[in-house]
Amino acid sequence: MGAAPGTPRLGVVLVHGFNSSPDMWDPLRRLIAADPVLDFVETLAFRYATKLWSFDPRRAIPSFDTVADSLKEYLDTESRAFGRLMLVSHSQGGLIVQRYLTRMTAEGRGGDLRRIGRIVLLACPNNGSEIALSLRRRLLRCNLQEQQLRPLNEQIAETQRAVLRDIVNADQVTAGSCPIPFSVYAGETDNIVPPASARGVFPDAAVLPGDHSGIARPTAPDHRTYTTLRRLILLTSASTEPRAEPKAEPVSSAAFPDTFEVVAAAERVSDMDDAAFRLTVVRLMRNSLAADSGFAAAYKAHPRDHLVEIVERCRSHRDAPAALAAFRDAVTLLRPDDAATADLRAVLAHLP
Repeated sequence: MGAAPGTPRLGVVLVHGFNSSPDMWDPLRRLIAADPVLDFVETLAFRYATKLWSFDPRRAIPSFDTVADSLKEYLDTESRAFGRLMLVSHSQGGLIVQRYLTRMTAEGRGGDLRRIGRIVLLACPNNGSEIALSLRRRLLRCNLQEQQLRPLNEQIAETQRAVLRDIVNADQVTAGSCPIPFSVYAGETDNIVPPASARGVFPDAAVLPGDHSGIARPTAPDHRTYTTLRRLILLTSASTEPRAEPKAEPVSSAAFPDTFEVVAAAERVSDMDDAAFRLTVVRLMRNSLAADSGFAAAYKAHPRDHLVEIVERCRSHRDAPAALAAFRDAVTLLRPDDAATADLRAVLAHLP
C-alpha cells in the first residue's frame, strides 16, 4: 500500500518520554526520511524539560499540565502549516499527549483537534510503572513527573476517563469532544512498562518487539515497529473521515482586516484589560457560532496578547468572517454604549 499521488503533507509529531530527549527518535526519523513512499511526511520532534532531579533552585522540573500546555503551543505554532497531523509518543510522552487532549476539550477547543488523524502510544505507562518504585519514591520524591508515573495515580486515571469519553468513544466533533483513533502498543520484552500497563483501558492495543527503549527505536525498514507505523501513517494520510478540517475558502484582505487594527480598536473598550471580561467575550462567541465549528482561543495574561490570539483564531476559523462578526457582536452586547465599541464596529463595518 502506498500513498496516492498528490497526497497532502502530513506532520508526524514525536513526543519523547521521561528523562529522555528528541534524539531518541533519530533512528525512526532516518527511516521515514529514506522511505520514498513517505515523501509527503515531515517529522517534528517536540522537546520538553525532563530529568531525574534538578540541583538548581531557579529551575523546576515541570508538571504534566505545564508540559501539556507547552505541547499545545508547539502544535499551534510549529505545526501550523500542516492540515493533518499524527502524534506518536513514547512512554511518559503518551501521558503528556493525553493530558494535552483533556486540556483542549476542557477549554472548548475540541474543533481544533480535527486535524489530528491518529494518536500512537508506544510503551505508555497507562497504569503506571512499578520498576524501582520504592527507590524512586525515596530519591525522586520532589519530581512531579515521576509522581505521575506511579501506579494508581488519581490524576492520570481521571485524564484517561476523560480521554475515553471525549476522544476515543466520541461520535462527533463539539467544543468538548473530538473522535480520534488511538493505536496503543506494549513492548514484548518491556520490564519497565509491562504489557498490562501499556494496554491500559484502550480497546485497540497490541504488542511490538522490543524492550522499553527498543520499541521506539527501529533501526531497519523491516522492524515491526517501523512497518506498523508506516501502515498507520498511510492510513492516516488516506483518511477521509469528517474529523479532517474542512478546507476554508481564502479570506481576502477586504473580508478580514489587519489583526492589529482590530486589536487597537478592541483594547480601548472598557474593561477589556479584565481577563474575566475577555473570557466572557470568547464564551459568547462560542455560543453564537455553529456547534460543529465552535470557537476557542488560548488564554493569554496580557490583554493585547489575548486579543491578538482571539483575532488570529477568527482568521483561521473555517468561517473567518462569521467568527470575527461574533467577536464584534459579543463586545457590542457587553458594552453597547462605549465609544470604543462604536470604533470597533466601524473597523468591522463590512461584516454581515
